[in-house]
Amino acid sequence: MSKNTAKKRAAGGCARRISAPLGSPAVSPAPASPSSPEEDEVVQPDTHSPWCLICRDGADGDVGLYECNACPRVMCHKCIAVPSDSLELVARPDIVFMCLACHTQRTVKEPGPFHGFYKGSLPELGGEPALQGFLQLTGRFETGSCATLAAKPIAVIHFIVGGSDEVVTPVPLLSLYLKYFFPTGGYIYLKVLFDVTTHKKISAYTRAQEARFAELKAHLTHGGRVLASFSDHSEEDSGWLFTGKEKGSFVAMSVSQVLSTVLGPYSGILKAATMIFLVCGSVVAHVEPFRELQDAILNFDMASAIIFSATRFQPLVATNFLLALAEQVVVEQFDLRRAFPTLLSLSSRLGQHTKVILMTRDDANGMRKLLVTTFARAHIQTQPWGIQVPAQCPRCGSTNSWSERVGAKAFTESLNSGVADQVSVSRYLYSCLYAQCGKAQGMPCYKFHIDKPPGSIINAAKSKSSGWFQSPSTTFPPPSPVVSLSIQGKRSASGDREVSTKRARV
Repeated sequence: MSKNTAKKRAAGGCARRISAPLGSPAVSPAPASPSSPEEDEVVQPDTHSPWCLICRDGADGDVGLYECNACPRVMCHKCIAVPSDSLELVARPDIVFMCLACHTQRTVKEPGPFHGFYKGSLPELGGEPALQGFLQLTGRFETGSCATLAAKPIAVIHFIVGGSDEVVTPVPLLSLYLKYFFPTGGYIYLKVLFDVTTHKKISAYTRAQEARFAELKAHLTHGGRVLASFSDHSEEDSGWLFTGKEKGSFVAMSVSQVLSTVLGPYSGILKAATMIFLVCGSVVAHVEPFRELQDAILNFDMASAIIFSATRFQPLVATNFLLALAEQVVVEQFDLRRAFPTLLSLSSRLGQHTKVILMTRDDANGMRKLLVTTFARAHIQTQPWGIQVPAQCPRCGSTNSWSERVGAKAFTESLNSGVADQVSVSRYLYSCLYAQCGKAQGMPCYKFHIDKPPGSIINAAKSKSSGWFQSPSTTFPPPSPVVSLSIQGKRSASGDREVSTKRARV
């Protein structure tokens, strides 16, 4: 037997389970720091991004930035060619500037020349172009045309169980990357270590967060944003989260108990935050812990959350994914759900390790709920539709022995002459190629099939041989069942077409 010389990196394991903190409750526990609705109001920032929308560079030496009067974006004079005889004109206080992103949004339906500078007010308020002709661009986009580069203050909060070395994560690297985009101090990184195994420890933890909460609140006053991560182990048999150590051994409690205790002092900060749970997939695999986690997301009014399904999740594998998220969602301020296919396309290795679950707020019709979507890497040979092909034949033990897959194609015949028939692969068939497979048991060679589940391949994250498969989104809490009455004499829509299947080697 080899010695265990490497430190555990997976965010899962076994721990003693307890239903409540150990010890007696403190006589006067320090209260959490929730904010009143008035305090939670965000004020629109009056500052602009320090980075040019086009080249992503800042102002240095003779490079100046033109601040947009319609948004927080800026453009440098290296990326737009202001005529030399107009430099004094555009510097006048009565001249306003509209950046290329705002111009693009206003001319989506009807293209028009980019003038940039206007007299007195923006064009929708009657402002006239200040220059004789259009404003010439000399740079090219290195980000999306609607990106807003780090204009608002950002706080990265890293909740981590026990000592700082208990869970190995890429969050410190993420913090170093983000810090570069806030040279004027609009960035703060806070590492929150927690051990909340006993009532005494909970009381001490809650009191210790008061000063940190005040610091964060002041930092985020002007429309700031929060990116939070929660690094912890989870108990494999129950999905409960670790709370810390007692007598040298980890202790686990229910997800609701841990999250309410650890996140409670920051409840006023986490509203509209994005939370990344760097924990093992046992939280997702067990129904009640996953329900409690989703309840916590809603109760803390978070905007979105991400969790991973791997049984022994390795947080470092998510490094590329998290760096892409930092750039596109935090720095460029794109909507997380819309940017998600792009993030996944840059993270194929992550897909070999785990599925990714995205949860975003959807408060349509005045009801608080989450839109929950699961994404799985799809590979034409090893993981069709995100379902793994066995690495070994269960009958003979052979590896890499599967035949060339055979696809059963489904033909959906339309009764409408103007609509073409649809053809899709609905099942893959496999058989073991080892000549002796099954003979020892007096059985034929092993065969199996994989049926296509509901969902689709994401085109934006698709390559020649692999991609990401998106399962249909669900809502949490699930909708109440609706009782419907069947009406006789009416034909269902499904009766308007016929489906047939045919095997084909694909």
